[in-house]
Amino acid sequence: MIAYLPELYPDELVYSWFCRYAVHSGNIGNRRTLQELYCKKSDYPSKEFIGNLNQKTKNSIEKIYSMNDMILCHTMYPQYARFLPLKKKKETLYQLKHGNCDVHHLFSISPRCEQEQYLKYCPICAREDREQYGEAYWHRKHQIRNLCLCPKHQCKLMDSYIPVKSMNTYTFSAAELNIPDTEKYRTEIIYEDNPRKIQFANYMEQLFDSPVHLDNGIPIRAILYHWLKKTPYMKSTGTCRYTAKFTEDMQGYYQDLALNRIASMSQIQRAILSGALYDFSVICQIAFFIGIPVEELIFPKLTDEEIEEEKSSHTVKDFFPVNWEQYDIEIASQLKILAHDIYTGADSENGRPERVSERLIYKRLQIPSHRLAKMPRCKEILKEYEETFPEAWARKLIWAYETLKMKKGKGEFYWCDIRQLSGVKKKYFEDVIPYLEKWADEDTVKELVALVGGK
Repeated sequence: MIAYLPELYPDELVYSWFCRYAVHSGNIGNRRTLQELYCKKSDYPSKEFIGNLNQKTKNSIEKIYSMNDMILCHTMYPQYARFLPLKKKKETLYQLKHGNCDVHHLFSISPRCEQEQYLKYCPICAREDREQYGEAYWHRKHQIRNLCLCPKHQCKLMDSYIPVKSMNTYTFSAAELNIPDTEKYRTEIIYEDNPRKIQFANYMEQLFDSPVHLDNGIPIRAILYHWLKKTPYMKSTGTCRYTAKFTEDMQGYYQDLALNRIASMSQIQRAILSGALYDFSVICQIAFFIGIPVEELIFPKLTDEEIEEEKSSHTVKDFFPVNWEQYDIEIASQLKILAHDIYTGADSENGRPERVSERLIYKRLQIPSHRLAKMPRCKEILKEYEETFPEAWARKLIWAYETLKMKKGKGEFYWCDIRQLSGVKKKYFEDVIPYLEKWADEDTVKELVALVGGK
C-alpha cells in the first residue's frame, strides 16, 4: 500500500512524480519502486505516460487526483492526441485510463531524431523549482517535440543524460539528482534572440497547455483547408493547391529557426490533403506559418457546410504530383532510425526486439501501403533487416531469457515468464532451435532448451 505520495507540481510529468516518490520513500534500487507501483515486474511504463498501475496504487492516487486529470495535465497526451479524430481521441483516453496498452498501439509516434533522445530541462526553471519547492522536477512542456527553448525564460533547453525511451532497463531518475545546479557548477545559460523562434515556442506552448476538448468533432484537415484558402497556396474555389510552392516557402521560413525537424513535403501532404497525419509538431508548423490563431485551433468556428466542402475537396487532385526521389530520400532518413529501433527493441516500451516488416513500417511512418515498391533507398534499408519468422523468434527468446536472468537470477523463472515477455509460443520452439546459436553461446542455448523442455 502506498503510504505517502508527494505533492504533484504544476506541469510535472507523472514519471517525475514517481521518481520523487522513489527518493522520498527511501527505496533502494528501481525494482522495489516498480513492484510498489505497477502490476508486474515486466511492466515497462512509458516516461511520457503513466503505465499499468496496480489497483492499490490507483486507489491511493485517486484519493488525491482523478486519472483523467493525471492523463490530461501530467502526461504528453495533449501532444499525441490533440488533433486526432474525436472518436479516436476518446478511445485513447479510455485505454490510457483503464487498459495496459503499448502507447505505440494507440498513437502514431514518429521515430525520435538525434536531438530528442533525452529528457530536457530549463536551467532557470530548475533553479526556480529548487527555490520554491526545494527540488527540481521534469516539466512536461520541456519534452514537447521540436520545442528548443523555454517559452517562459526564452533560453535554450538543455539535454539531461536520462533517455526518454525506457530501453531494456527502467530507471527512476529524479530531476533533482540529474539536473546540475546552475549556481554551483556555473552552467552557461544560452538565451534566444530570434523573435520568430520565441513566437513559435510560445505558440506551441499555448496550444499544448490548452484543454483537450472531447466534444469538438471538427477535423483538423477542415481547419487547415479553410485557412489555406485565404493564402496564395490554394485557389479561393479550393480546386487547386500548390503544395510544392507551399512546402518550399514553409521550409525556408523555418530554416533559420534551427528546429530539430522541419516538416517534409510528404508530411505536409498527408496533413493537408489526406488528413492522415496528426503530428503535433507538423501541424503547429503549418498553422503558425499560415497565421492560424491558437484560439481557432482550439475553438474552430466552421459550419457543417464548410466541413462538407472540405470533404468534397478530397476528389480534387493536387496540382503537384509526388516527387518519388525526394520522397524516398525523406522517408529513408526516418526509416533508417525506425528500422534499427524496431530490430533492437528501442521502439518498444519493454525493450523487446521485433521483426522489421513492411506492414509495421507503414503503420509507424503513416505512409500508404505499397509505396515502398517505388522507393529504392527504403527497400535497401529493409533488405538489411530481412529475416524469417523463426529467426526473429530466436532473437526474442534469447533477449527474454537474458533479460529475466539479469532481473531474477538463473533458475528463478520459468517458461511461462519467457513466453509472456517474448511473445513466442511454445509450439514454434522446434523451428527456432537451429537459429538460437546465432544469438547466444552454447551454454545459454542449452539452458534455454532445458528450461523449455526441448530436446
